[in-house]
Amino acid sequence: MPFGAFFVSMKNRYVLFYGVFFLFALFYAFVNPFNHDSSLPGCFIFQHTGIFCPGCGLQRALHAFFTGDFALAFSMNPLVFLALVILCIDFLFLLLKWERLRPVPPIVNSHAALITIIVILVLFMVLRNVNSEYLEFLKPLG
Repeated sequence: MPFGAFFVSMKNRYVLFYGVFFLFALFYAFVNPFNHDSSLPGCFIFQHTGIFCPGCGLQRALHAFFTGDFALAFSMNPLVFLALVILCIDFLFLLLKWERLRPVPPIVNSHAALITIIVILVLFMVLRNVNSEYLEFLKPLG
């Protein structure tokens, strides 16, 4: 196998992606963004505009998810929680070699799916900034 073939193989790309994903999991399992003296940066958009972006609560959701507090992870950012669950299922199916059932490759390889994700992100941002008691669960706690 030529040297460049490692980077061409789609399976190796997924292995590399999930390797980086695992490193993020380790980082956020041990670094607590809930501490006020944490050196992790806050949301730039929220700090300067007061608007919740789709990523607000991301670091706290990652920490809660990777330490096993799934309810808190969902309350910090429901979209990130859903994405993490899909990635974990995809990783499990990759390990079990159930290629047909994997959810991520069809999403990544479809322009319609990527446009749908962008529309969902924009709608999520708009809805989490609406002042309504019915949509309060979309805003990050704290």
